[in-house]
Amino acid sequence: MSALQGGRRRQKQMGSKKELQAVIAVLGLCMLVFGCTKTAESENSKKQVKIGVAVYNEEDVYVSKICGYLEDEIFQYEKDHPGVEIRKKIADARGSQQEQNDQIDQFISLDYDLLLVNIVDRTNAAVIIDKATQADIPVVFFNREPVREDIFRSDQIYYEGSDAKQSAILQADVIADALEKDRSKIDRNGDSVIQFAMLEGESGHQDTLIRSEWVLKELENKKIPTQQIAGSTGNWEKNQANVIVRQWMKEYPNQIEVIISNNDDMALGVYDYYKQHNLKLPLILGINNSPEMNQKIQAGEIYGTVDNGTNDQISYKTACKSTDAVHRCAGFS
Repeated sequence: MSALQGGRRRQKQMGSKKELQAVIAVLGLCMLVFGCTKTAESENSKKQVKIGVAVYNEEDVYVSKICGYLEDEIFQYEKDHPGVEIRKKIADARGSQQEQNDQIDQFISLDYDLLLVNIVDRTNAAVIIDKATQADIPVVFFNREPVREDIFRSDQIYYEGSDAKQSAILQADVIADALEKDRSKIDRNGDSVIQFAMLEGESGHQDTLIRSEWVLKELENKKIPTQQIAGSTGNWEKNQANVIVRQWMKEYPNQIEVIISNNDDMALGVYDYYKQHNLKLPLILGINNSPEMNQKIQAGEIYGTVDNGTNDQISYKTACKSTDAVHRCAGFS
C-alpha cells in the first residue's frame, strides 16, 4: 500500500485501520518535528491536541468504520503518551464540497493542530492545502486521494490509502483460481468466455477508475477471455447495487456468470437480490473483506473478496494468500 508525503514517497501497509495507525503516527511526527500543537496545556499538565476530521459522508459504511477505528487509535495513543490529551471533532460534509470547505475553515479559525480530510472532490484539495499551509496546520488526506500534484504543494501534506491496483489484480487472481478449480461452475454456457458485469464505485473516484481498469487488464494478462454484459455505477452503496442488478436481470436473464464489484457493500447488494428472488448465484467478488462479506464467504455463498486491511482479525474458510498486506480470500463450496 502506498503513502505519500509532500515530495517523498514512502511504502507502508495500509487499509482503514492501518490508515488510522499511520495518521496517529503523523500526529506524533507533527508534535515532535513540526511542534505543531497550538493548544495550551490543561490544568492537569497534559498537552491538549485538537484534531479536526472532515469526511465526505459519515453514512458511508467504509468511512464510518474508519471513524470508529480512529476512536481506538486515539485511545491507544493517549495510553502510550500519558502527557497528551487528544480532542477530536468529526464534521460530515454529506457529499458537499462547499460544506466541507466551510467546516475546514472553522477548524482553521479555531486553531486545530491537525486536519484529517476524506475529501469530497479530489480536484478541490489545493484550496484546502493552501489555507492549511498558511495556518501552519498539517493535513492528512485519507481514503480519497487528491490530485497527485496537489500533495506536493507542501511538506506538511500527507495521503494515506489502500493500493487500488493491487486489489484489482488480486480480484483477477480470484477469478483465475475459480476457473482452475471448476471451470464448468463459472462458465455456465460452456463457450470458454466469461460473461461478466461490473459494479463501479463513485464516478471519478480514483479507486473506481483503477480497480475497474486493472482487474480487466490482469484478466487479459492471464489470457482469460471475457465479455462485458453490463456495467453501472453503484456509488459504493448496497441499495443502489440491488436496484441496478434488478434491471440487469430484466435485460440479461441467466447471461451473467461473474459480477465484479469495486467494493463489498455493492457485492452484498447483488447477493441480496439473488437470494430474495431465489436465483442461482453467479460468482460474486468484492473488495474490503467486511465482516458481513466474510460471513457469506464462510457460508460458501459468495466466492471471494480482497482484504485491503479493513479488519486485521478475520478467520477464513480457506487459506488466504498474502501479498503486501493485501489478502485474497475465497471460500466457495
